[in-house]
Amino acid sequence: MIKPTLLYAEDNQESRGNCAFILQEYFSDIYLAKNGKEALTLYYEKEPDILLLDISMPLLNGLDLAKTIRKDDHHIPIIMLSAHSDREKLLYAVGLKLEAYLLKPIDESLLKETIVKLIRQIHTKEIIYLREDLIWDRAHFNLIYNGQELRITKKERLLLQLLTYNLGTYVSHDELIIHIWHDEIPDHSHNNKLIQLIYRFNKKMMHYFSSPRHLIENSYTLGYRLTYQ
Repeated sequence: MIKPTLLYAEDNQESRGNCAFILQEYFSDIYLAKNGKEALTLYYEKEPDILLLDISMPLLNGLDLAKTIRKDDHHIPIIMLSAHSDREKLLYAVGLKLEAYLLKPIDESLLKETIVKLIRQIHTKEIIYLREDLIWDRAHFNLIYNGQELRITKKERLLLQLLTYNLGTYVSHDELIIHIWHDEIPDHSHNNKLIQLIYRFNKKMMHYFSSPRHLIENSYTLGYRLTYQ
């Protein structure tokens, strides 16, 4: 199982180091920030899976940082740390959809329990079983068969990215073209490019499983969708 990444923002150097040491076994990378503005920069640069934020930081406090991030990202799990059980701040935090609000000094067992719970939730949401031995890792844009990552092209990744976010429903030809060829101006040739891309991908997948049913099926009027278990 692929380990997630964590962004931890805390202005106290000792607390920052101690907490990072405690949590290192759960994450592939932990990005450390000493203030809110530095944390915001790291968030956009590193795209972490979980945020652990101190509520009282210089330049940009934890609540305002979370509010800024929530404008564009409604799903990333956020844990807020505070040295005080301030009722007003707690009420403000409700609207930010926090996963947890933990008081300092941090209870190590409670912190670990919260982190493990979030990691399990992430893997449940991000791992999609397309076939018994074929999975799509939405968090890292990887297609994995029998535990081994398959080589797929950049456009195939973009294709799967959009289709997996619309499981069970058709995605129109135009939506797929705009998403996959986002750096080009669409014209009539892109309809054929899309057809060829999906044909080659379905053919490639046929080498890995015996089912005659294509992984991606099409409807002339509705577009394309994934067939999955």
